[in-house]
Amino acid sequence: MLQLKSLRSLESEVVRLTYNATVDDAVDVAWRMSNRSPAFRKQIRLNILAASIVGAIVVFVFFAFVESNRTPSTLTNILVISIASGLLSGWLFRRQFAKDILKQHRKIVVDQLGGKAALPTEMELRPDSVWVRQAGMEMMFPWNVCTSVVDNPGDIEINFTHGICVVRDRDFASAADRQAFLEIARRLSAKRDQ
Repeated sequence: MLQLKSLRSLESEVVRLTYNATVDDAVDVAWRMSNRSPAFRKQIRLNILAASIVGAIVVFVFFAFVESNRTPSTLTNILVISIASGLLSGWLFRRQFAKDILKQHRKIVVDQLGGKAALPTEMELRPDSVWVRQAGMEMMFPWNVCTSVVDNPGDIEINFTHGICVVRDRDFASAADRQAFLEIARRLSAKRDQ
């Protein structure tokens, strides 16, 4: 439920939103945070590269030893098939790797929540920060470290140097409430530079 106290005097008023976040919401936010890490992205690239190389080598070795007629054109064909197999291996590995990571994130979140299906969440857009209470923890994200307010299909994402807040469209009572929340978040985040 969005409670807009006042749109006129944001310097003294607070915009409050209460909703229930699901386990899938928490997993999605953890995935988004992970993908912001250069180390995480580098590790994924290295794993994909390794899977591609191993896939290509396995196919090349298999066909090179099975094929008795090792002419240059046959070896070229084997090389082309090996490269295609390596690319396919990398693509398949990336899909499976992402599924496995999301599965692990989900297990961790479910474990942290003690089997609860939803996290009661409170969020306030304050003049100086975004305040969030979730799972018994309170967090403050100052506007001066806000890097962007993104209007995604299905949610509003507020990014900070060391954190992220995501509010799903379903958490707003109406499209007008969502739009008002987005405008206020953008206005408050723009004040960080002043």
